[in-house]
Amino acid sequence: MEDPIQVSVEGDRARAELAGDFDMAATFTIEPALERALDEPGLDTLELDLSNLRFIDSTGIGVLLRLTSEAERRGVDLSIRPAPREVQRVFEVTGVGDALPFTDA
Repeated sequence: MEDPIQVSVEGDRARAELAGDFDMAATFTIEPALERALDEPGLDTLELDLSNLRFIDSTGIGVLLRLTSEAERRGVDLSIRPAPREVQRVFEVTGVGDALPFTDA
C-alpha cells in the first residue's frame, strides 16, 4: 500500500502531498502528519497538494476543514492544490469548496 502522505519542510515552508484514498483508514496517518507539519517551529506557509488523490470521503473533508481553521488560528498561510476533477467535484457537491483555500494551480 502506498503511503497516503509525504511531508517535506524547508525553513518556514512545509509541503504535504496526499495520494490514493483519503478515507477513515488514511486519516490515522494523514491527520497526525499534518499536525506535526503545523507544529514545525517558525512555520509560515503550508502547501497541501491533492493532485494525486483518487478518493476523499467525509472524514477526509473534515480533516481538511479542521486543518484550515487551525492554520488560520496559528497564522500559517495554507494553500491547497486541487485534486483531480472527479475528486474535486466532491468539494463542489458538498458545498465546502469555498471554505477551503484552493489555488488555481
